[in-house]
Amino acid sequence: MADAYLLDTSIATIAWDGGHPSHSLVRERLAALGDDPIAVCAISIGEKEDGLQVSPGIDTARSQAVRDAMLQYQIWPIDHHTGTYYGQLRGELFKRYASRDKQDRLKEKRPEALIDKTTARELGIQENDLWIVSVAVQYDLHLITADKGMKRILAIARDIFEYDRADVWDIPAPPQASTP
Repeated sequence: MADAYLLDTSIATIAWDGGHPSHSLVRERLAALGDDPIAVCAISIGEKEDGLQVSPGIDTARSQAVRDAMLQYQIWPIDHHTGTYYGQLRGELFKRYASRDKQDRLKEKRPEALIDKTTARELGIQENDLWIVSVAVQYDLHLITADKGMKRILAIARDIFEYDRADVWDIPAPPQASTP
């Protein structure tokens, strides 16, 4: 049986955008996966469309090229089963990282608000990342991401679902534009 891959938004947006500095690198790495199906989930489509909508002065031809590229991928849906995985992942995330203090816990309603108690740094977890991992677990897809913030979610998925089918790719950051 063929393996199937799910691209996180961090990888999919680079693959879709021919103007991204790492586009060729990501496309080469995806080509190296062979003929196995490569897909995204509806969350990634929404995240990228949001980015296209709010980017000031974005080139309309480039935006259309990205939208056309998005149509090339199978899109995995979100359904009530996905919601069950999401709820279990989110619940375990809060069990592990939310404050035990009632006052602080009220402030931590969103994963973005969670802090590592050892380092006092934000965990770097986004709500949509929980949904994307939930889709990967639900359909037993091999997840590919460049989002290092996903590591904690993936550790939880491994612990509660025995899901161990993810790769975190190291993609170089685009060069910073120098200011004159």
